Amino acid sequence: MAEEKMALIELTDEGFTGKMEGKDFVLNLSNTTFNATDLMLISIGYCFGITVDAYAKHKGLNISNLKINVKGKKHETENRYEKIDIEVSFDGDLTPEQRERVIVIGKRGCTVSNSMLKAPEINVILL
Repeated sequence: MAEEKMALIELTDEGFTGKMEGKDFVLNLSNTTFNATDLMLISIGYCFGITVDAYAKHKGLNISNLKINVKGKKHETENRYEKIDIEVSFDGDLTPEQRERVIVIGKRGCTVSNSMLKAPEINVILL
């Protein structure tokens, strides 16, 4: 059976608070510098990065100084991003083919960007 996860989010006097996998979090726009779309871009970069790191370790590839810059361009009239670029750099003694493979695996293995490319069904259920 496919993995299912759940995040519980509530609006309280502290702001939006919640719990994910037994861990509490607080998202309060007056006390944080990140809004929801910032967190989305961060999630894409982090997901890409952990995928690249895991692949490199699995294959015994020596990469260092991994840097990921995620740029999002908002659509002018719709409330969404129309373009997201992931710029990646790293050091290592890899062949051009190995470097390209690292990028392919990073993109293919990232659940966050895959969920955006193949949009999931989103249901809003009033309880």
